[in-house]
Amino acid sequence: MKKNIFTFFGIGAGIFTGILLVVIIFQLMGFTYSDKVIMENVQGDYVKYNSGDPFMLRIIKQSLPLSSDYIIIISRKNEETYGHVITYIDPDPISDDDIRKTRVIWNNEGIELTYPLGQKLYIPKERFTRGR
Repeated sequence: MKKNIFTFFGIGAGIFTGILLVVIIFQLMGFTYSDKVIMENVQGDYVKYNSGDPFMLRIIKQSLPLSSDYIIIISRKNEETYGHVITYIDPDPISDDDIRKTRVIWNNEGIELTYPLGQKLYIPKERFTRGR
């Protein structure tokens, strides 16, 4: 009877270790199992880049097996899966509601983002009007 219990626990430990290794590998590889659009902002009519306008800026929450990351993607409005991607950098842990407070200003030279705590990020138009 003791031999069967040890065999059962040995198999259970092996399965648990295997699952844990798969989860860790998926995390390290950046495997995402869901993408949720937190915020969208479309280029205004008052800005013209003359390069496949209009463009759209989206902030997306990517859920990974053990954590989540936020990215900014700037793409043509009709090509939402292809564009310029930037990691959303904010020094403090933030919520989806805080991210929705990010201010976006489109101008003829690029895009200015102002994060909820006041930091600014400027993205020149050359980064997103010429493809990736």
